[in-house]
Order: sequence, then C-alpha cells, then structure tokens
Amino acid sequence: MSGHGDVLFGHVASRDEGAMKRIATWRKVSGAIPGPAEAALVHRGLETLEVRLERMCANAMQLATRLQANKAVSDVRYPGLPDDPSHSLMAAQTRDFGFVIGFCLPDKSSAEAFLSACSAVTNATSFGSVHTSAERRARWGEPIPEGFIRLSVGCEPLEPLWSDIERALNQAGRV
Repeated sequence: MSGHGDVLFGHVASRDEGAMKRIATWRKVSGAIPGPAEAALVHRGLETLEVRLERMCANAMQLATRLQANKAVSDVRYPGLPDDPSHSLMAAQTRDFGFVIGFCLPDKSSAEAFLSACSAVTNATSFGSVHTSAERRARWGEPIPEGFIRLSVGCEPLEPLWSDIERALNQAGRV
C-alpha cells in the first residue's frame, strides 16, 4: 500500500470463523501492531494510491497486449485481455484489471536469461512498488512451468519499459 517497497503491512480476511479466531489469538500473543514509523510510511503512500494504481493498470494492459503479440511468449494471463478466462468475472467485480501479468517463456534458461537481461525490471518476489518487478515462481518449488514469469507492472513510462522488456525477450530467445 505504501507503493515504495519500504514497509511490510498486511491484512487477513476469511469466511472461516475458526481461522479468524486462531489469527486473533496469534495477534494478541505476538503483538501484531505496526510501529509509528511504519504507519506513517503507509499513510504517506495511501495519498498516491489511486494515481499509482491507475498508471500501473494502464501500463499492465498495454504490456499484456504487447506480450501476447510477441512470438517468444506464450500463455499470457492478464484479466484485462478479453480472451483471458477471468476477464468476465474481473470486469463484473472491479473497475480496473490489476497490474500483475503472468506469461511463459519456453524453459527455465530462457526465463532466467530474460530476468537477467531486464535492466528496468527488478527481480523480486515482493510486488506493488512504483517500479516494475518480476520473478520466476518455479524457483520456489511451485508446480508450474519452469518458464513461467510473474510481472508486477510499475509506474514507469511505458515506452522505455516496453523497450527494455522486448530487448530482454529477444536476448533470452538467443540462449
């Protein structure tokens, strides 16, 4: 929520009453209360949340469309794309379609080469910053294709960001 990757905050919600009771007990015992500095950072970030989200979602839509047209990429998942399986549900529930895009490159080495070649994209697991970041989820042992990339789109100017991503895709394709 702060948008700058400088504070860790969270929210837990569930329809499972048992789970919520266990979480409430854990919070009471562990003292899950943010410090004043962390609260101030989140408060500062909330002031720009709307404008950040608008830019991030607009950039994500453009990048998803361009990724879908790129021959090096397959299985682009972004709910803003009309042919995405979650498009109808997301369109009914939200105003925008988010800023996270999933896509596949042919294999692990292509995905790692892509991540290494992107100078404008940070290789990180933490998403939602003003800067674009990406990760290869399979490295954490998840049962997904080795070439699957999750891209969290930031607020950077679109054209330089796309130029960097396209260059990295081309470079990764030569691995």
